[in-house]
Amino acid sequence: MADFDTKSVHAFSFNQEFFVLDVNSGSLLKIDEPTFLYLEKVLTHCSLEKAEQVLKNKVQDISEIRKEVELLINEEILFSKSIDYYESELTLKSMCLNVAHACNFACKYCFAKKGQYGERKSLMTFQVARTAIDFLVENSRNRRDLEIDFFGGEPLFAFDTVRRTIDYARISYPDRNFRFTITTNGSLLNEEIENYLYENNVSIVLSLDGSKEVNDKFRVYNNGEGTFSDIIDKIRIVTNHRKGSGGYYVRGTYTHQTLEISKTVMDLFNLGFDYISLEPVVAREKEMGICNSDLEVLKKEYEELADEFIETQKSRRWHFFHFNIDLTAGPCIQKRIHGCGAGVEYVAVSPNGNFYPCHQFDGIEETLLGNVSTGISNKELQENFRYANFLFNKKECSNCWARFYCSGGCLANNYNMNGNILIPYAIGCEIQKQRIEAALYVQYKLMEDGFEPIITEELRY
Repeated sequence: MADFDTKSVHAFSFNQEFFVLDVNSGSLLKIDEPTFLYLEKVLTHCSLEKAEQVLKNKVQDISEIRKEVELLINEEILFSKSIDYYESELTLKSMCLNVAHACNFACKYCFAKKGQYGERKSLMTFQVARTAIDFLVENSRNRRDLEIDFFGGEPLFAFDTVRRTIDYARISYPDRNFRFTITTNGSLLNEEIENYLYENNVSIVLSLDGSKEVNDKFRVYNNGEGTFSDIIDKIRIVTNHRKGSGGYYVRGTYTHQTLEISKTVMDLFNLGFDYISLEPVVAREKEMGICNSDLEVLKKEYEELADEFIETQKSRRWHFFHFNIDLTAGPCIQKRIHGCGAGVEYVAVSPNGNFYPCHQFDGIEETLLGNVSTGISNKELQENFRYANFLFNKKECSNCWARFYCSGGCLANNYNMNGNILIPYAIGCEIQKQRIEAALYVQYKLMEDGFEPIITEELRY
């Protein structure tokens, strides 16, 4: 039999169980250990014959295993044909309004330099936000569904601009379906603000790193004091109000010092939150940044979290953002082979109206795209981002088994860690692959136990 494209199949073990993923079709099979060992050799030697020869005296019934694998191949369940794809013409559809270069926190890992982006404190005026909305609509080629994210710093410092912008967009463009999201540290929340956001169908991302002990290591005020005690009840204004209806995520960040992510997520669960996300920090500082030696720890943590997540579903349905993988459908191939759209489908606007590829590039002058008053003027830079958003233009991504689940990773992380949007951030890639394996395992086990898959609407943050 012919040699195989080894990047089209991924065999992995998780919690002492064994699985094989056909990358092109998305087929996921649970297998026994001998079959796993055989497939590992197939992927190493690119040949059924060589794999059988290597394992002939080491694995019982190796000939029978080969026959079963051959059957799966003939039925195109494994090593299925590659998918036809093409580079889509990306069109602007979403925008981050960075309404506040100001924050009342001084989180130690903040990419935005304590919320000010290295500049003087400033808030976006309604006039700038209105012009940005007009630009989005005019350049979206009649897309009906458009997304607006309000970000900072702390965007609630500019809540009047937020409110007026939402009202303006809805009233001025009734033929468009705007989806709004806001990310907040929770400190300025009250019932009046939450009622407005809820009534206007604004999704909300609430920043909290876990228990008081974990949160207060890095999420602090300028004087170094922790923030947990001041924000927990304010965050609950939102989560209690939206209980059962969703529309929020409690989103934490973990670091080199806070790798016990299974405990952190379960602490958030036990605080009563039903929609939880936990992201790795992206930082060079040794006290915070994830290093290669942390990866083995994280593998065990994701294994423990996966089993705890599955077990708790028996008594309470809840959601962990990175376990959201749909084994039955999921996005079409054209969506999977393009990244987040930074710089092309998605741009960020700073308080002074400057355009950047996304909120993490805000303030980095060499990534300035233009301004709301003059439009996108740096066409060459935009074309560079268009090129980088296509999965197969990044060599490491095009050969990776996880390519159709991560879509090429985060361009901002690539830039911040490697100085090049085309070079993937290696540690981030390894963590992503761990999370994808965990998500595949979780969804398979839930379906095996008779549960409906747990898939929630994605929020951008």
